[in-house]
Amino acid sequence: MRVCVLGQLTATDGDGVVLPAGELPRRARQVLGVLAARHDRIQSKDALADAVWGAKLPGNHVAALEHYVSVIRRRLQPAGNASSWFIVTRSGGYLFDTSRAELDLAELRAGIRGLDALAPDGSERLVAHAGILTLARQLPFPEDPYADWAEAARAEVQFAAVNSLLELARAALPSDPARSLRLALDAIELSPYLESGYEAAMAAAVAMDRPDEALRIFDRCRRVLDEELGVAPSGGLVRLQREVMAGRHAVAAVAEPERVAALGVARAAVSQDRFLGRTTHLGILFGPDAPPLVHVVGPAGSGKSAFLAEIARHAPGRVGIGHGGSSAGVLRLAWLRRALIELGAGPDVLAVVDAGSDRPLRGDELELIAAVFAEPEPSFLAVDDAADLDSASVTELAWLGRRCPGLRIVLTYCYPSQLVGRPMASLNTPLVLRLGPLTAAELAPLGDDTLAERSGGIPALLAVASRPPEIAHAVAMQIARERTRWMPDLAWEVLRSCAVLGPLGTAELAPLTGRSVPELLTCIDSLVHAHLLSEGQVGEVRHRSSVIRDAIAEQVSHASSAHLRNQLAAAS
Repeated sequence: MRVCVLGQLTATDGDGVVLPAGELPRRARQVLGVLAARHDRIQSKDALADAVWGAKLPGNHVAALEHYVSVIRRRLQPAGNASSWFIVTRSGGYLFDTSRAELDLAELRAGIRGLDALAPDGSERLVAHAGILTLARQLPFPEDPYADWAEAARAEVQFAAVNSLLELARAALPSDPARSLRLALDAIELSPYLESGYEAAMAAAVAMDRPDEALRIFDRCRRVLDEELGVAPSGGLVRLQREVMAGRHAVAAVAEPERVAALGVARAAVSQDRFLGRTTHLGILFGPDAPPLVHVVGPAGSGKSAFLAEIARHAPGRVGIGHGGSSAGVLRLAWLRRALIELGAGPDVLAVVDAGSDRPLRGDELELIAAVFAEPEPSFLAVDDAADLDSASVTELAWLGRRCPGLRIVLTYCYPSQLVGRPMASLNTPLVLRLGPLTAAELAPLGDDTLAERSGGIPALLAVASRPPEIAHAVAMQIARERTRWMPDLAWEVLRSCAVLGPLGTAELAPLTGRSVPELLTCIDSLVHAHLLSEGQVGEVRHRSSVIRDAIAEQVSHASSAHLRNQLAAAS
């Protein structure tokens, strides 16, 4: 049989006959929903009842739960027995066994995991994304959109849909920019705070020769971020907007050197007011023995883009910053074009870059570009979000590095593991600069002694830590989700437990999560590495940022909190 929870709950038997899943009592549908969301994992009866009833537990919740499980079995498998029921009784609890009933949510998760084994630029990967999108077009559990047990699954499906929409939009850009634009706009509708959706839509509009549409998309992004989160678009998106405006008004525009100088002054004014710390990192880049190639890594919100802007402030007119995330298809060399414009390259050089948008650059073309970097003082070529650069771009970047002795290349991305199996992995470097949290001493100039504790030193939280909770918590949740999206579900269980109960050790987390100590230690290592948790002197872990802690705790019901406390007390 098959159970579908993406969209309205439905079930069919092995012959395709529709079963009365929609006619189940509401509580029975919720029981089935919780087990489906947590399929193939045993759910204790207490945890299952807490998810379904929350603070309104019935007098004998175990008996009530057993009744609804019995109702599900009778209605959906009337001829079934213990050997065929897909809701299996095990270890005093229940689990949804996907070996006995197909589940669309399980298929979606398997499809997402399968992406790791596919070539980044292969056709099979696009087919996989299309399959994921077919499943993820509707969010799960529409009857219970705000239930704690449904929230994580809905966020997971939403992220999968947005990611596939953007991947398909990038693939469609060269041959069908109109379809690329439609896919990018669908991604924006699903995730209106994610800038990569707006960036993909703007790229498609530019490819369709509709610069006014691209500028309207940017304005929409700016309004949403300002009104909902109280933040401004990132430097990369602002630079794209400026490029579109420069192209649209090419005839009346000021001379390119003047525009580049104006951009440098604007960037310097912003950076000087807001940039803190990283003095050691900057000293390495500007020292007499500065390496020709540096990788700068740090998780979402660690200030990689701001770090590049600070490099530009220290070397005005000698730094070009491109964005690898928006470079695809006919915009393959958008990163290089943008960087060269900021370095004051002439129209002949830009024409060469435009000519190479759909093929590798020739030797004579690269020589013309290399002349831009033939200055007495060192120049910087920086690529933000560089992990996805294609093989031709990586080869061209490496050639420029070898050919130009005064060129210093700076590449940013989140984690070194991102490069596994990607062309960027060939750009080896002896130096990787990691952007960790800012220290209390680095934050001291802001004059707020509580800021280090509230923000955890995470740069992206500095601007919102003092804003109203609804804004600060929205940004905090986005950072936490981004930093844990590659981790197993256990990571979120650990964050949730520490948010509710405070500092915890592995001896306490093991019974709370039902996982082994080795599993927990691996997960904790990842969370500490992502700067979401910090360790105490005796090995206990706690949230590094109280804003993230409070944002997560806010998502946990009183009943779930009480259940966690009872579990902790019983284990002590």
